[in-house]
Amino acid sequence: MTPADNHQPELRWKTLQRRDGGDFRLFRLEWVRRQHPRDGRYGEFIVLHTPAWVNVIPITPDNTVVMVRQYRHGSDCITLEFPGGVLSPDEDPARAAMRECTEETGYAGVALESIGEQFPNPAFLATRCYTYAWYGCQYVKQPQWDAHEVVETVEIPFDRVEQLIANGEIQHSIMIAAWTLFRLRTESVEHSCGGLNG
Repeated sequence: MTPADNHQPELRWKTLQRRDGGDFRLFRLEWVRRQHPRDGRYGEFIVLHTPAWVNVIPITPDNTVVMVRQYRHGSDCITLEFPGGVLSPDEDPARAAMRECTEETGYAGVALESIGEQFPNPAFLATRCYTYAWYGCQYVKQPQWDAHEVVETVEIPFDRVEQLIANGEIQHSIMIAAWTLFRLRTESVEHSCGGLNG
């Protein structure tokens, strides 16, 4: 359920049947039969299930943002991203955010803040993605990459991130959404406090 469900319940389709469509390692496919909320027609829809995702925006004491460059097989290109990954079964999202950051980059921080959560593509994905900011991050240990990971860690000046989004160097939509949530949160705090440096 989302807040929108409470305001417009007449838009919700009735679920009649769910059947398994197979496990494909990255996701589990489910066929869902549902009934139109207004005219009663039936439809069958594909829903993909994956473990929850998490990403983290690491901020260093020098006000740089720790990011990673890595090759992505889907897009067949190298992307610039915040550290992140998949939650292990029953893993707390906050712990997963810290684990993924340290495993990928070797950086760890002192203060973790939840920024929000999102549905990356609710048209067919049931997946949630959690976003955190981790302040005071410094390099503390050698990264521990997965078998198929090759990662370059970079520190980006804080005020350059939006420029990199605008000029297309950051194209991963989940990273752009994460940064948008982060900036909306921090700008709201700055406004309510009269400016963080004021």
